[in-house]
Amino acid sequence: MTEHHTLTVNGIRLAYQVTGPVGGDPLLLLPALGETADDWAHVRDALARNRRVYALDLRGHGRSERTDSYSLELMRDDVLGFLEAVGLDRVDLVGHSMGGVVAHLVAQHSPWRVVRLVLEDTPAPLPREPVAPVRPEGELAFDWTMVLAVRPQLDRPDPSWLEGLSLITAPTLVVAGGPDSHIPQGALAELVRRVPDAQLTTIPVGHLVHATAPEEFTEAVTSFLADVPDSEIARRWLAEDGIAQTGHDTWYDAEPPAQNLTVEDLCNGLGSMAFTDEGLDLPGRLRVALGLMDLLGGHYLVTGQVTSAHLGPEGPLPAELLWSGYRRRLEAVREYPAITDSLWSDWFEVWHTAEEAFAEVLGNDRDRLLPGAPEPLLRRARRVLETSGPVPWKAKAATYEAAARVPELHQAVFRALLTSYHDVYGQLEPQPALTLLHRLELPPHTEHLAAVQRVLTAGHHHHYHSPGAWSAELPPRGQGMSMP
Repeated sequence: MTEHHTLTVNGIRLAYQVTGPVGGDPLLLLPALGETADDWAHVRDALARNRRVYALDLRGHGRSERTDSYSLELMRDDVLGFLEAVGLDRVDLVGHSMGGVVAHLVAQHSPWRVVRLVLEDTPAPLPREPVAPVRPEGELAFDWTMVLAVRPQLDRPDPSWLEGLSLITAPTLVVAGGPDSHIPQGALAELVRRVPDAQLTTIPVGHLVHATAPEEFTEAVTSFLADVPDSEIARRWLAEDGIAQTGHDTWYDAEPPAQNLTVEDLCNGLGSMAFTDEGLDLPGRLRVALGLMDLLGGHYLVTGQVTSAHLGPEGPLPAELLWSGYRRRLEAVREYPAITDSLWSDWFEVWHTAEEAFAEVLGNDRDRLLPGAPEPLLRRARRVLETSGPVPWKAKAATYEAAARVPELHQAVFRALLTSYHDVYGQLEPQPALTLLHRLELPPHTEHLAAVQRVLTAGHHHHYHSPGAWSAELPPRGQGMSMP
């Protein structure tokens, strides 16, 4: 049964509907310009089978208050205020058209509030040719003044909105309406390109996807929402101790004595405790640990516990879950510095884990490194190659050779050779490395290229074995390479 409520947020009255089991994961629906919460009736009950679904009338719409001021930023702030008012710390967020714009503004302003994001036929915030809106005849379910206020923002969006898409951390599904939609489909592709963890699905029925094809829309959305990110698993684990994120780098501990925490505080206090939680099975502990890496970064107490557990008495960790977690993050558009830091210091610099780790994250896929390889694989290859300096030469040589077949990876192979020479645990064989270097198509003035050729030609294996070799016979200051 759908309940109808109102509450006061930011000094105005907002109306909303709610349905679904109490205690179900919360899902908030934001309708398009001129639409109300009723517009979601086609899919609301299906989405609410296992979820607590909220549908909001944005300011100036439906039963929500007409106000003196309208903007998409105010609507964003209304959504954040609504979450506070109904006690929702984090939600899955779905927005259609203008509601999708409000949704991505929420997700880039307060990314820790959004678990997963669905944008239905919502274009990237790019300028478009303005068309003067024409007021429909008769009584409206929305304030026409609101339309006149927000349409210019949709036509000429703030440039910061486009840049801000990179701040979204929630896995994002963009649902496109296909060629029958009035929204340029290239603009949706740009949205997918800009959001770090986004995917595109097309249901070719036009702009009103959820109304025209409710079953297909519901299936796509519920399938997407079924995959709970590791970062969310970690947040729920932290919440059991009363800890919640309150800002980009700030957290709050509600357990007495209540206090604000920094990321460093969390790392030092709880970063190494995932694998001590007896309430979790081993796969659950691993997911929490990976999620903490996503949330807290590359602190050694966070990343080092994964390797320690893998080598400890309860190890090894479940291989598919462990290495697919690394591979998935290495392929993502979003950067995961903790993952590359962990590969380098926790796996590749440890002699008895280096070969296994390198094989799992790249070496086993070297036969797929061919011209025309998919971009996610190339992203993974670049990131692994550039951190692989400490890996034993015999374990990585064939993969380096395979990567040299792909012009887009030549710079990464060069960086791999460079770090193999300079890392304190670096592993490199001069003659095969020199042969490989000659195969790379690099600009002649590539920084450090001449120095690498020189030390390899002289037969040097490693900077720390021959510390004077790198600087010997360097060109005069201002004409040569700097140290890496």
